Amino acid sequence: MNIPHKELGYYTCNGKTFTSKIHACIYATQVKKDLEWHFNDETFDNFPWHIEPHETLDDLYLQRARQIREQYDYICLAFSGGGDSNNILEAFLRQGLFVDEVVTNVMEDLNALTTVNRNEINNWNEGAEYKLQTEGRLKDLKKRSPNTKISVIDLSKGLFELFRSYGDAGWIEKTRERMNPSGFMRHNFLHMKEIRKRFDKDKKICMLLGIEKPRTYIKGNTFKMCFSDKACNIATVSEFVEDYDNTAIEYFYWHPAGAKIIAKQCHIIKKWIELNPQYIHLWKPKNIGEIWSNHRKYHERILRPLIYNSTWAKNYWQANKSTRDWYSEIDDWFWTNHKGSKEHAIWRAGLDYVKENASDWMMSGDVEGLKGFLKAYEIGQMNPIKLEIPTNSAVLVD
Repeated sequence: MNIPHKELGYYTCNGKTFTSKIHACIYATQVKKDLEWHFNDETFDNFPWHIEPHETLDDLYLQRARQIREQYDYICLAFSGGGDSNNILEAFLRQGLFVDEVVTNVMEDLNALTTVNRNEINNWNEGAEYKLQTEGRLKDLKKRSPNTKISVIDLSKGLFELFRSYGDAGWIEKTRERMNPSGFMRHNFLHMKEIRKRFDKDKKICMLLGIEKPRTYIKGNTFKMCFSDKACNIATVSEFVEDYDNTAIEYFYWHPAGAKIIAKQCHIIKKWIELNPQYIHLWKPKNIGEIWSNHRKYHERILRPLIYNSTWAKNYWQANKSTRDWYSEIDDWFWTNHKGSKEHAIWRAGLDYVKENASDWMMSGDVEGLKGFLKAYEIGQMNPIKLEIPTNSAVLVD
């Protein structure tokens, strides 16, 4: 079966295949059948995750960058300036590999909440990353690679125009899962229409995304890694990509060719926890939901200097990550300042449509969003750790 962009993940239900999670959940609700998420199963199910690769992480990053550069004629990197995309850019530049274009998407024009204050790291202020982090990295890029095209695109007005152009819940047809405003627009690659005008169809074009740091946790005494469909569904596969088979969306880390990178990262994280047992409770989720929330709340800041230790500086700025789904904190500006607008009503109509028609796959509780899918793999057994407790007693943590 020919599944478009299968490396990004897909769903099966009752003999049917879906690349859109929204379509899959609606169909599964209609037929009352189970739904399964597939993510490079052929490679990842057979990879020896328990064996730590002998290469250094930096060597693996450099290898992956070379492989991508050799495969494509034009590379366009989605660049936020955060740890993931900054590390990718460095993997190219450090070995003299050219990145044709970097694209930075912002939501500034209509966002009145953002404050350019280094002390305000709450997740609702994630929009400040452009001024406090990304802009400086782009100036540095201009000096180091003057021929790289730098595109900074404000999507906030485009978001409102897009909602108005639909006028109803039909906008959900353009997203795999992300339905919060910035999530819906952030990796909407409609601007690639301009890129494709510059090239014939015999040129291979890559939209390169920094997906993703490993999701790790401890179950019993087993250290595990999992892939999350919510992280993978950040990419919106637009119709122009389907029309142009020379254009690919590729994840730098979560890709079959990146399996060694993921394994090495996981073994480094495991060793770090064994050496720093005071943090082990952050890797022991009470439920599946905490695998996601613990990563966003706690692991992100720990992992950046750990797995990007040669590319992430202590003075680099990044806000805390959003933890909610449809009502993501990064979009507080949208429902705070525009709640009574026509565009807000159209956005909410899309949510209500999915909520009603994919009801079997909605998250429980107060958080609105579709249930998440995980693909988990064992990394290895935790070595016994003696954790000192303030009461002067000691316990063995499994």
